[in-house]
Amino acid sequence: MRTVLTADQMRWLEAECFERGMPSIEAMERAAFAVADELCRRLPPRSLVYFACGPGNNGGDGYAAARLYASKGGRSVVFSMDEEARLKGDALINCVRAHETPRVWFRDPEAPCERPDAWVDALFGIGISRPLDERSARLVRRMAADRRLGSLVVAVDVPSGLDGSTGRALGEAVEADVTVTFEHLKAGHVLSAGPETCGEVVVAPIGLSGEVLGAARLIEPGDLKSALPRRARESHKSTFGHLLLVAGSVGMAGAALIAARAALKSGVGLFTIACPASVVPILQLGAPGALCAPLPEENGAISGAALDILQEELAGKTAVAIGPGLSRRAHPGAVRLALESGLPVVLDADALNLLAENPALTALLAPHHVLTPHPGEAARLTGEKPTDVLTGARALRALGATVLLKGPTSAICGEELYLSMSGSPGMARGGSGDALTGILGALLAQRLPPEKAAWVADELHGLAGERAAEKYGVVSMGPMDLVDCLGEVMPFAL
Repeated sequence: MRTVLTADQMRWLEAECFERGMPSIEAMERAAFAVADELCRRLPPRSLVYFACGPGNNGGDGYAAARLYASKGGRSVVFSMDEEARLKGDALINCVRAHETPRVWFRDPEAPCERPDAWVDALFGIGISRPLDERSARLVRRMAADRRLGSLVVAVDVPSGLDGSTGRALGEAVEADVTVTFEHLKAGHVLSAGPETCGEVVVAPIGLSGEVLGAARLIEPGDLKSALPRRARESHKSTFGHLLLVAGSVGMAGAALIAARAALKSGVGLFTIACPASVVPILQLGAPGALCAPLPEENGAISGAALDILQEELAGKTAVAIGPGLSRRAHPGAVRLALESGLPVVLDADALNLLAENPALTALLAPHHVLTPHPGEAARLTGEKPTDVLTGARALRALGATVLLKGPTSAICGEELYLSMSGSPGMARGGSGDALTGILGALLAQRLPPEKAAWVADELHGLAGERAAEKYGVVSMGPMDLVDCLGEVMPFAL
C-alpha cells in the first residue's frame, strides 16, 4: 500500500522536516532534479521545454527544473507569472540561478512562441484553493492547444487548477500527460477528476521522512496476496462460515439474486437467504447453492410478522448482509435484529435508507457493522452531502460503524483509512453495489475482521469489474458479468 496525503498533511510533513534541520532549498533541488530527469527520460536530447512558473514554491521548483534541464543539454524557456521582484525565499533564489544559467531564456507569457516539445506546469501545485486567474488560465489554454498538437505536458506536484486534497477541478485546470509529485501521492491524484487530469503519476523521493497521523493508504492488487483464509485439504463447509442475506422484495428480487451469486462466488461455506416468501422461487432457481428462509410479507416486502422467524434464522450464522432489494417498505425491525445480533453485518441499499429514517437504529452501530453507502445514501445518513470521499468516510465513521463509501475511488474507514481505485466505468449501473454486498458478506462470514473484509471486498469487486470490462466492454458489461469474473480475480487473494 502507498501513503496518500492531503495538501494540509503534506504541508505539515514539510514543516516538520524543515524544523528538524533539513534545508528547504535542498528539498526543492531534489524535486526539481526529479522533474528534469523525467523530461530527459521522455524527450530526445536538446528538446525545447517551456516552464510556466508561478509565484510560490511550485514556481521555485519550476525555475530550478529549468536550470537543471538546461544543464543536461536541453533548451529551457521560462514564463514567469509574477513580477520577479515580488518573489521571495527559495523561489527567488532559484529564479536568480535560472537567469544565470546558459540555455535558459525568459519570455513574456503573452508573447507568441513556437510550439515546444514539452510544457512544465509549475504554476500553483497543491496550494491553490480557488479558480485560476485569467492570465494563468490563458497560459493553461495555450498548454492544452499545444498538447493537442503533440507537446508533452508535465505537471509539478499537482496540475494547476486541481484541488490537491479532493481531486476536483476548481475551474480550468491543466491536463497533464505526467505528474511528478514528491515523497507521497496526494489525495488529489486519486480522487474525483484527479486520475484523468494528472495522467501518469511519478512519485519521487526528496528526503521528507516521518509518519503522518491519519494518512490514507492506497490499496494495490498485490496487497491482496494471502488476504483470504487458507483452504486446507481437510476443510468442510462450516470452516468458511454461514452467511445470512436479508434481502429482496417484489419488483427487486434481482438485487438479492446478484448479491447471492456474488456471495457464493466469494467462498462462503454455507449461505441462507431470508426473503419475502413470494420471491423464494426466483432466488432458489438463480442461486441453487443457497438455502432460503421464506418470510411473511406485506406489500411485497418483509413484514413485522417476519421478525420472530428472522430472529431464529440468525442463530448459527457467522455474518449478516442486509439491504439489496429490501425496499423501504420492509419493516425496520429487520435492521434492528441484524444490528443487535452481535454478528458482523454489512448494511447496504435500503437497509441504509431504513437506518437513516429511524435514527434510534443509528445508536446501535458498532465497528463490527460495515456501512456501504454511495454518496446519496451517505448524505441521508449524515444530513450533509460529502464534499469528497475522505471527509465523507470520516463523517460516517463518527456514527460508530466501519465505512465503505463507494465511488470511482472508494474510501474504507475504520481504525485506518484506505482508498481503492480499482474498477471500471462499466460498473456505473444498478446492481454493481449489490455484488459488493455479497462479496463483503461472504468475507465477513469467513471471519475476516470488518475493516480488512471491507477493503479486500472492494478491491476484488473493482478488479472483477475491470476484467468484465475487458471481456464485454464498458457499455455492455453488467453486474452479473462482474460476478462471473470473480473466479478469475479471487486467486489474487490466496
